[in-house]
Amino acid sequence: MLRGILLFGYPGSGKGTQGKILAALPGFHHVAMGDILRSLVPENPLYDRAMSYVRRGDLVPDDLVMDLFFRYIDELGCAPDAYLVIDGVPRNARQVARLNERVAIIRVFKLSVYDEGLLIERLRKRARAQGRPDDASDDVIQHRLQVYRQETESCIRSYPGMLLTRIQANQPIFDVHLDIIQALGKTRNITFR
Repeated sequence: MLRGILLFGYPGSGKGTQGKILAALPGFHHVAMGDILRSLVPENPLYDRAMSYVRRGDLVPDDLVMDLFFRYIDELGCAPDAYLVIDGVPRNARQVARLNERVAIIRVFKLSVYDEGLLIERLRKRARAQGRPDDASDDVIQHRLQVYRQETESCIRSYPGMLLTRIQANQPIFDVHLDIIQALGKTRNITFR
């Protein structure tokens, strides 16, 4: 069974940035559900269905998300001792159950940003730089923050508290990364090759 490290946090808290940095470590693979969804091309039969949710800032249905997620990790062809740095899954209890069937979660990081204005500014900047439809308007951004509070954040309680580390994510990127690496270094079942 693959081992997983979960990154939780509001949209704009830096999950994708930290996931990409961690993926530079040997044996670590960043798997971002948002990237998987945005990589769908219009010719894909699932494109219209998935994008209709993404554009509104709604969660894509569980069956579709988890099927795409598992298809992606199967295509990665990771070694059995690899670590998946997972961002964007799970978003609710059903996804927690499906994820736990295939991935052993060994660490959970909650990237905390307590200034909603900072999150909104980060998302607006990302929308300008990357043209992301899920960051397209303030209404969509507010809806995404609300969906996170109402549905996603409760997933953290699905994992034992000893797996959870809260990281202050309004620090410079390097400082956030250093906090994550220090916590990983204290995890007994993590080995850096």
